[in-house]
Amino acid sequence: MAASIRLGSCIRRILCQKTSLSPLNVVQRGYRNKLRDELVQLYRLREEIGPEPLRHRSEWANWNYNVELFAFGKRLGEDLKEETLRTVFSHKCYIERERKKREDLGIDLQTVSLSLEDNEQLAEQGEVLTSRYIKGYLRHVYPLFFEEGISAVHDYLMSEEMLNYIGRHIGITDLMLCSDFPAKDSTVVKTLKALIGAIQQEKDEERAKRFIHDFILPQLIGVDVNETWKVVNPMGLLTAILNSQNRGLPEPRLLRQAGSNTVMAVYHVGIYSHKQLIGKAPGETISIAEEMAARDALKNLMKTADSRPALLLGKLAEDLNFDENKTNISAIDFIKQHEPKQAAEISS
Repeated sequence: MAASIRLGSCIRRILCQKTSLSPLNVVQRGYRNKLRDELVQLYRLREEIGPEPLRHRSEWANWNYNVELFAFGKRLGEDLKEETLRTVFSHKCYIERERKKREDLGIDLQTVSLSLEDNEQLAEQGEVLTSRYIKGYLRHVYPLFFEEGISAVHDYLMSEEMLNYIGRHIGITDLMLCSDFPAKDSTVVKTLKALIGAIQQEKDEERAKRFIHDFILPQLIGVDVNETWKVVNPMGLLTAILNSQNRGLPEPRLLRQAGSNTVMAVYHVGIYSHKQLIGKAPGETISIAEEMAARDALKNLMKTADSRPALLLGKLAEDLNFDENKTNISAIDFIKQHEPKQAAEISS
């Protein structure tokens, strides 16, 4: 045992002599005493100078517009021509600004032209196609939903806030050629519509519809479509629906209540038709609970309740075929057609 220990110590001494290392290595860690003062000074200088100004992506050294255009088409899975993509991202304000710059520099526009087209026409085509396809899809998915509700959901998807959100998340802002920076929301929306119009023009209409289906319609996931449409008279509409189905008039009944004499009172009201519960909801007062129960019954009758089937997206919509010109019935016309006779006599 002693011999092995001596042999081990001899080997360590030999190795330490060859590597010029001490047999006992002590690792020490520390920090510079002046480091804190330097960091504080840098922080104060940053506060005096202010935040770094927002710069366009093209101001960086590693920017290549042609490569970015090519990569943008590949990311979206749309192999569009470079000239088409340039037209999509070129706005009229940018072209007018560049022409004015050349005129100020004395450059003849006839000799050296910009060779750029604005995206006004493509944006109009894309807006028409997007609006028509979204309405047709919603009418196909929600056949019992009234036309006012279809229009409300359509306006939600076509709103500037929604299209701006989609456009910025697919990388449109870095490639846009416009006079304003940072780009306005309306400019981003116009670019997205122009992109849809370019796909329709260069590829075909079905390809453009697929783009709408993949990027715009999925924004309805997790959204209650009933909240987008504010029904003014839910009980009147519910009465008309039940009358059209030859069912009894809606009968609100108080199911249960709690805390009636407190500020936290709650009432549960159910709507019955022919002794069948068709909707129920709570409320702070009986009138509020009755109105909410009528809205819940409308959800069930229009097949737009929370338990409705999932939207037809992805592979489920590959063979989707529907008539885009077919419209659902209006709620106002429906009430006029199916208003109960007793109510009509009283109103007259």
